[in-house]
Amino acid sequence: MGRWAVSEHDIVCVATTPNRAQAHLWRDALIAEGIDCQVGEYLNFWFDNMPWAQADVWVHRANAHRAREILEQQLPQDAPLGEGVCQL
Repeated sequence: MGRWAVSEHDIVCVATTPNRAQAHLWRDALIAEGIDCQVGEYLNFWFDNMPWAQADVWVHRANAHRAREILEQQLPQDAPLGEGVCQL
């Protein structure tokens, strides 16, 4: 295996939102489906001279596809830009 080989045990981001409460709802939905996950909070940065905070939902790569399918069902049709399921 090479130094940068991909492993199913890698942790990947499957969703991001500026709404921390929403990230926790997504986490709860994934846990209810048997997918272990974590919420990365307090990720703050500046974008176009504006402060921006976001929360990310992270899972093992082996569960990423299933987690994205579950989260896509959780997203409202009018989800704001910047809130959604991450693509690898």
